[in-house]
Amino acid sequence: MKKKILALLLAGTMVFSLAGCGSEPAEKTPAAGGETSATQETSAPEEATDEAASAAGDNGEAPYVIWVNPLVGSAVFTSADNGITAASEEFGFKLKIIGPSVLDDTQMYEAVQSAIVEQPDLIVTTPYNYSAIQGLYADAQGKDIPIINISSDSEESGRVSFIGTDNTAYGQLAADYVNEKMGGEANVLIMMANLDTSNQLEQKTAFEEKCAADYPNIKVVLTDEDNGDSATALQKFEDNLKAHPEIDTIFCLESIGGVAAANAVEELGMDGQITILAIDDNEDTLQYIRDGKIWGTMAQNFYKMGYTAGEFASKYLNGETVDSVVDSGTILITKENADSYPEEFYK
Repeated sequence: MKKKILALLLAGTMVFSLAGCGSEPAEKTPAAGGETSATQETSAPEEATDEAASAAGDNGEAPYVIWVNPLVGSAVFTSADNGITAASEEFGFKLKIIGPSVLDDTQMYEAVQSAIVEQPDLIVTTPYNYSAIQGLYADAQGKDIPIINISSDSEESGRVSFIGTDNTAYGQLAADYVNEKMGGEANVLIMMANLDTSNQLEQKTAFEEKCAADYPNIKVVLTDEDNGDSATALQKFEDNLKAHPEIDTIFCLESIGGVAAANAVEELGMDGQITILAIDDNEDTLQYIRDGKIWGTMAQNFYKMGYTAGEFASKYLNGETVDSVVDSGTILITKENADSYPEEFYK
Protein backbone atom coordinates (compact mmCIF):
# COMPACT_ATOMS: atom_id res chain seq x y z
CA MET A 1 0.00 0.00 0.00
CA LYS A 2 2.69 2.50 0.99
CA LYS A 3 4.74 1.87 -2.15
CA LYS A 4 1.64 2.37 -4.28
CA ILE A 5 0.79 5.67 -2.57
CA LEU A 6 4.36 6.93 -2.87
CA ALA A 7 4.46 6.05 -6.56
CA LEU A 8 1.25 7.95 -7.21
CA LEU A 9 2.44 10.95 -5.28
CA LEU A 10 5.83 11.09 -6.97
CA ALA A 11 4.19 10.83 -10.36
CA GLY A 12 2.07 13.93 -9.76
CA THR A 13 2.98 17.55 -10.06
CA MET A 14 4.32 19.19 -6.92
CA VAL A 15 1.75 21.66 -5.65
CA PHE A 16 2.76 24.40 -3.29
CA SER A 17 0.32 26.65 -1.45
CA LEU A 18 1.57 30.08 -0.65
CA ALA A 19 -1.82 30.86 0.65
CA GLY A 20 -3.48 28.07 -1.18
CA CYS A 21 -5.24 27.59 -4.51
CA GLY A 22 -8.72 27.92 -5.94
CA SER A 23 -10.84 26.22 -8.49
CA GLU A 24 -13.00 28.11 -10.93
CA PRO A 25 -15.71 27.46 -13.48
CA ALA A 26 -14.63 24.68 -15.86
CA GLU A 27 -14.85 26.79 -18.99
CA LYS A 28 -11.82 28.86 -17.97
CA THR A 29 -8.62 27.82 -19.76
CA PRO A 30 -5.43 27.45 -17.69
CA ALA A 31 -2.12 28.92 -18.70
CA ALA A 32 0.35 26.66 -20.38
CA GLY A 33 3.31 25.38 -18.40
CA GLY A 34 6.88 24.52 -19.32
CA GLU A 35 9.86 22.73 -17.90
CA THR A 36 11.17 25.76 -16.07
CA SER A 37 9.01 28.65 -17.24
CA ALA A 38 6.07 29.51 -19.42
CA THR A 39 4.52 32.46 -21.17
CA GLN A 40 1.03 33.22 -22.35
CA GLU A 41 -0.17 36.35 -24.08
CA THR A 42 -3.62 37.78 -24.71
CA SER A 43 -4.62 40.90 -26.60
CA ALA A 44 -7.26 43.47 -25.85
CA PRO A 45 -10.61 42.76 -27.56
CA GLU A 46 -11.87 45.34 -30.01
CA GLU A 47 -14.84 46.35 -27.85
CA ALA A 48 -12.48 47.51 -25.11
CA THR A 49 -10.40 49.75 -27.38
CA ASP A 50 -11.67 53.10 -26.05
CA GLU A 51 -10.89 52.34 -22.42
CA ALA A 52 -7.56 50.78 -23.32
CA ALA A 53 -6.51 53.77 -25.39
CA SER A 54 -7.44 56.12 -22.56
CA ALA A 55 -5.30 54.14 -20.15
CA ALA A 56 -2.37 53.85 -22.55
CA GLY A 57 -2.19 57.49 -23.54
CA ASP A 58 -1.86 59.24 -26.88
CA ASN A 59 -0.35 56.33 -28.83
CA GLY A 60 -3.62 54.42 -28.66
CA GLU A 61 -2.00 51.12 -27.77
CA ALA A 62 -3.62 48.88 -25.18
CA PRO A 63 -1.87 48.87 -21.80
CA TYR A 64 0.61 46.03 -21.36
CA VAL A 65 0.50 44.02 -18.12
CA ILE A 66 2.82 41.16 -17.16
CA TRP A 67 1.68 38.66 -14.53
CA VAL A 68 4.72 36.95 -13.00
CA ASN A 69 3.24 33.72 -11.70
CA PRO A 70 5.48 32.10 -9.02
CA LEU A 71 4.48 28.54 -9.95
CA VAL A 72 3.16 28.28 -13.50
CA GLY A 73 1.06 25.21 -14.22
CA SER A 74 0.24 24.44 -10.60
CA ALA A 75 -3.30 24.12 -9.31
CA VAL A 76 -2.45 26.89 -6.85
CA PHE A 77 -2.12 29.67 -9.41
CA THR A 78 -4.00 28.40 -12.45
CA SER A 79 -7.12 30.04 -11.00
CA ALA A 80 -5.26 33.35 -10.80
CA ASP A 81 -4.15 32.92 -14.44
CA ASN A 82 -7.76 32.42 -15.44
CA GLY A 83 -8.98 35.38 -13.41
CA ILE A 84 -6.49 37.88 -14.79
CA THR A 85 -7.02 36.55 -18.32
CA ALA A 86 -10.76 37.18 -17.96
CA ALA A 87 -10.01 40.70 -16.71
CA SER A 88 -7.70 41.39 -19.67
CA GLU A 89 -10.51 40.46 -22.04
CA GLU A 90 -13.07 42.57 -20.18
CA PHE A 91 -10.97 45.67 -19.54
CA GLY A 92 -8.93 45.64 -22.72
CA PHE A 93 -5.26 45.28 -21.85
CA LYS A 94 -2.55 43.12 -23.35
CA LEU A 95 -1.51 40.38 -20.91
CA LYS A 96 1.58 38.21 -20.71
CA ILE A 97 1.96 35.42 -18.12
CA ILE A 98 5.48 34.28 -17.26
CA GLY A 99 7.17 32.54 -14.36
CA PRO A 100 8.92 29.39 -13.16
CA SER A 101 7.19 26.03 -13.01
CA VAL A 102 9.18 25.08 -9.93
CA LEU A 103 9.27 27.00 -6.66
CA ASP A 104 12.69 28.60 -6.78
CA ASP A 105 13.88 32.01 -5.52
CA THR A 106 16.50 32.40 -8.25
CA GLN A 107 14.06 31.59 -11.06
CA MET A 108 11.48 33.89 -9.52
CA TYR A 109 14.04 36.70 -9.37
CA GLU A 110 14.94 36.13 -13.01
CA ALA A 111 11.28 36.12 -14.05
CA VAL A 112 10.52 39.44 -12.32
CA GLN A 113 13.74 40.91 -13.68
CA SER A 114 12.75 39.79 -17.17
CA ALA A 115 9.36 41.46 -16.76
CA ILE A 116 11.01 44.74 -15.76
CA VAL A 117 13.31 44.61 -18.79
CA GLU A 118 10.23 44.48 -21.04
CA GLN A 119 9.03 47.73 -19.42
CA PRO A 120 5.31 46.91 -19.30
CA ASP A 121 2.82 49.42 -18.01
CA LEU A 122 2.28 47.35 -14.84
CA ILE A 123 3.45 44.10 -13.22
CA VAL A 124 1.37 41.72 -11.10
CA THR A 125 3.25 39.20 -8.97
CA THR A 126 3.40 37.21 -5.72
CA PRO A 127 6.34 38.05 -3.44
CA TYR A 128 6.19 34.83 -1.41
CA ASN A 129 9.80 35.52 -0.37
CA TYR A 130 9.97 39.29 -0.59
CA SER A 131 13.56 39.49 0.66
CA ALA A 132 14.69 37.52 -2.42
CA ILE A 133 13.23 40.06 -4.89
CA GLN A 134 13.16 43.22 -2.77
CA GLY A 135 15.67 45.06 -4.95
CA LEU A 136 13.56 44.48 -8.03
CA TYR A 137 10.69 46.47 -6.56
CA ALA A 138 13.05 49.44 -6.31
CA ASP A 139 14.19 48.82 -9.89
CA ALA A 140 10.59 48.80 -11.07
CA GLN A 141 9.86 52.03 -9.22
CA GLY A 142 12.90 53.63 -10.84
CA LYS A 143 11.46 52.76 -14.24
CA ASP A 144 7.95 53.94 -13.28
CA ILE A 145 6.51 50.43 -13.43
CA PRO A 146 3.85 49.97 -10.73
CA ILE A 147 3.40 46.55 -9.10
CA ILE A 148 0.28 44.86 -7.73
CA ASN A 149 0.70 41.93 -5.33
CA ILE A 150 -1.59 38.94 -4.99
CA SER A 151 -1.55 36.11 -2.41
CA SER A 152 1.54 37.41 -0.54
CA ASP A 153 2.16 41.04 0.34
CA SER A 154 5.09 43.42 0.71
CA GLU A 155 3.45 46.57 2.00
CA GLU A 156 6.77 48.33 2.56
CA SER A 157 7.71 47.84 -1.10
CA GLY A 158 5.54 50.65 -2.42
CA ARG A 159 3.24 48.28 -4.28
CA VAL A 160 -0.02 49.74 -5.57
CA SER A 161 -2.35 47.16 -4.03
CA PHE A 162 -2.53 43.75 -2.39
CA ILE A 163 -5.33 41.32 -3.21
CA GLY A 164 -5.35 38.15 -1.17
CA THR A 165 -6.43 36.32 1.93
CA ASP A 166 -6.56 38.12 5.26
CA ASN A 167 -4.16 35.73 6.98
CA THR A 168 -5.10 36.73 10.51
CA ALA A 169 -8.79 36.22 9.80
CA TYR A 170 -7.97 32.90 8.14
CA GLY A 171 -6.13 31.57 11.19
CA GLN A 172 -8.85 32.75 13.54
CA LEU A 173 -11.57 31.14 11.44
CA ALA A 174 -9.62 27.89 11.36
CA ALA A 175 -9.49 27.92 15.16
CA ASP A 176 -13.25 28.47 15.28
CA TYR A 177 -13.87 25.58 12.89
CA VAL A 178 -11.58 23.19 14.78
CA ASN A 179 -13.13 24.18 18.09
CA GLU A 180 -16.65 23.52 16.81
CA LYS A 181 -15.75 20.26 15.09
CA MET A 182 -13.75 18.86 18.01
CA GLY A 183 -16.05 20.02 20.81
CA GLY A 184 -13.49 22.35 22.34
CA GLU A 185 -10.69 19.80 22.81
CA ALA A 186 -8.01 18.89 20.28
CA ASN A 187 -4.33 18.05 19.96
CA VAL A 188 -3.21 19.59 16.70
CA LEU A 189 -0.41 18.97 14.21
CA ILE A 190 0.13 21.96 11.91
CA MET A 191 1.82 21.31 8.57
CA MET A 192 3.40 24.18 6.65
CA ALA A 193 5.33 24.25 3.38
CA ASN A 194 8.25 25.94 5.10
CA LEU A 195 8.39 27.25 8.64
CA ASP A 196 9.25 30.75 7.40
CA THR A 197 6.66 31.03 4.60
CA SER A 198 5.31 34.45 5.52
CA ASN A 199 1.57 34.11 4.89
CA GLN A 200 1.41 30.63 6.41
CA LEU A 201 3.31 31.88 9.45
CA GLU A 202 0.72 34.63 9.90
CA GLN A 203 -2.09 32.08 9.64
CA LYS A 204 -0.41 29.75 12.14
CA THR A 205 0.22 32.56 14.62
CA ALA A 206 -3.39 33.76 14.40
CA PHE A 207 -4.64 30.20 14.93
CA GLU A 208 -2.48 29.72 18.01
CA GLU A 209 -3.36 33.10 19.50
CA LYS A 210 -7.08 32.54 18.96
CA CYS A 211 -6.88 29.13 20.64
CA ALA A 212 -4.87 30.50 23.56
CA ALA A 213 -7.39 33.28 24.11
CA ASP A 214 -10.69 31.48 23.50
CA TYR A 215 -10.10 27.72 23.24
CA PRO A 216 -7.56 26.73 25.92
CA ASN A 217 -8.15 22.99 25.42
CA ILE A 218 -7.08 23.11 21.79
CA LYS A 219 -3.33 22.51 21.93
CA VAL A 220 -0.79 22.64 19.13
CA VAL A 221 1.41 19.60 19.70
CA LEU A 222 3.93 20.48 17.00
CA THR A 223 4.41 22.31 13.72
CA ASP A 224 6.33 20.74 10.83
CA GLU A 225 7.24 21.55 7.21
CA ASP A 226 7.11 19.45 4.03
CA ASN A 227 8.49 21.82 1.38
CA GLY A 228 5.25 21.47 -0.55
CA ASP A 229 6.28 17.98 -1.65
CA SER A 230 3.78 15.11 -1.53
CA ALA A 231 6.22 12.30 -0.74
CA THR A 232 7.90 14.36 1.99
CA ALA A 233 4.53 15.24 3.46
CA LEU A 234 3.41 11.61 3.53
CA GLN A 235 6.54 10.57 5.42
CA LYS A 236 6.34 13.52 7.82
CA PHE A 237 2.73 12.77 8.69
CA GLU A 238 3.45 9.11 9.30
CA ASP A 239 6.48 9.88 11.48
CA ASN A 240 4.67 12.54 13.50
CA LEU A 241 1.57 10.45 14.08
CA LYS A 242 3.69 7.55 15.29
CA ALA A 243 5.77 9.78 17.57
CA HIS A 244 2.76 11.67 18.97
CA PRO A 245 -0.20 9.31 19.38
CA GLU A 246 -2.09 12.07 21.20
CA ILE A 247 -2.58 13.97 17.91
CA ASP A 248 -6.23 13.85 16.83
CA THR A 249 -6.35 16.86 14.47
CA ILE A 250 -4.26 17.92 11.49
CA PHE A 251 -4.36 21.51 10.23
CA CYS A 252 -2.69 22.01 6.84
CA LEU A 253 -1.43 25.33 5.55
CA GLU A 254 -0.27 24.15 2.11
CA SER A 255 -2.22 22.56 -0.70
CA ILE A 256 -0.92 19.00 -0.89
CA GLY A 257 -1.03 18.46 2.87
CA GLY A 258 -4.62 17.35 3.20
CA VAL A 259 -4.36 14.45 0.75
CA ALA A 260 -0.94 13.42 2.10
CA ALA A 261 -2.34 13.45 5.64
CA ALA A 262 -5.30 11.29 4.63
CA ASN A 263 -2.99 8.82 2.89
CA ALA A 264 -0.79 8.63 6.00
CA VAL A 265 -3.82 8.03 8.21
CA GLU A 266 -4.96 5.23 5.90
CA GLU A 267 -1.49 3.70 5.78
CA LEU A 268 -1.29 3.66 9.57
CA GLY A 269 -4.74 2.14 9.94
CA MET A 270 -6.03 5.19 11.82
CA ASP A 271 -9.15 5.83 9.75
CA GLY A 272 -11.75 7.72 11.76
CA GLN A 273 -9.26 8.73 14.45
CA ILE A 274 -7.84 11.91 12.90
CA THR A 275 -9.75 15.02 11.83
CA ILE A 276 -8.11 16.76 8.88
CA LEU A 277 -8.62 20.42 7.97
CA ALA A 278 -6.96 21.06 4.63
CA ILE A 279 -6.40 24.22 2.61
CA ASP A 280 -7.54 25.02 -0.94
CA ASP A 281 -10.04 23.35 -3.23
CA ASN A 282 -7.83 21.14 -5.35
CA GLU A 283 -9.91 18.47 -7.05
CA ASP A 284 -8.15 15.62 -5.25
CA THR A 285 -8.80 17.32 -1.90
CA LEU A 286 -12.47 17.76 -2.80
CA GLN A 287 -12.74 14.10 -3.78
CA TYR A 288 -11.20 13.02 -0.46
CA ILE A 289 -13.79 15.18 1.29
CA ARG A 290 -16.59 13.52 -0.69
CA ASP A 291 -15.13 10.14 0.24
CA GLY A 292 -14.97 11.04 3.94
CA LYS A 293 -11.17 10.87 4.16
CA ILE A 294 -10.78 14.60 4.83
CA TRP A 295 -13.24 16.47 7.03
CA GLY A 296 -12.95 19.88 5.39
CA THR A 297 -10.82 22.42 3.59
CA MET A 298 -10.62 26.21 3.66
CA ALA A 299 -10.59 27.51 0.10
CA GLN A 300 -9.16 30.85 -0.92
CA ASN A 301 -10.45 32.65 -3.99
CA PHE A 302 -7.44 32.79 -6.29
CA TYR A 303 -9.65 33.42 -9.30
CA LYS A 304 -10.81 36.63 -7.62
CA MET A 305 -7.22 37.55 -6.81
CA GLY A 306 -6.25 37.37 -10.46
CA TYR A 307 -9.39 39.02 -11.76
CA THR A 308 -9.25 41.90 -9.27
CA ALA A 309 -5.54 42.44 -9.98
CA GLY A 310 -6.40 42.81 -13.66
CA GLU A 311 -9.32 45.12 -12.91
CA PHE A 312 -7.14 47.27 -10.64
CA ALA A 313 -4.34 47.34 -13.22
CA SER A 314 -6.74 48.77 -15.79
CA LYS A 315 -8.23 51.31 -13.39
CA TYR A 316 -4.88 52.43 -11.99
CA LEU A 317 -3.41 52.92 -15.45
CA ASN A 318 -6.53 54.90 -16.33
CA GLY A 319 -5.85 57.29 -13.44
CA GLU A 320 -8.43 55.87 -11.04
CA THR A 321 -7.86 55.21 -7.34
CA VAL A 322 -7.84 51.56 -6.25
CA ASP A 323 -7.99 50.01 -2.80
CA SER A 324 -4.66 49.36 -1.08
CA VAL A 325 -5.82 46.02 0.35
CA VAL A 326 -8.60 43.67 -0.75
CA ASP A 327 -9.54 40.50 1.16
CA SER A 328 -10.36 37.97 -1.54
CA GLY A 329 -12.30 35.75 0.85
CA THR A 330 -12.36 32.25 2.33
CA ILE A 331 -14.96 29.50 2.52
CA LEU A 332 -15.12 26.26 4.52
CA ILE A 333 -15.87 23.26 2.30
CA THR A 334 -17.13 20.02 3.84
CA LYS A 335 -19.01 17.03 2.48
CA GLU A 336 -22.26 18.98 2.78
CA ASN A 337 -21.26 21.70 0.29
CA ALA A 338 -18.40 20.14 -1.69
CA ASP A 339 -20.44 20.13 -4.90
CA SER A 340 -22.46 23.31 -4.40
CA TYR A 341 -19.97 25.85 -3.03
CA PRO A 342 -18.67 27.18 -6.41
CA GLU A 343 -22.02 28.85 -7.09
CA GLU A 344 -21.73 30.69 -3.77
CA PHE A 345 -18.02 31.43 -3.81
CA TYR A 346 -17.00 32.18 -7.40
CA LYS A 347 -19.30 35.05 -8.24
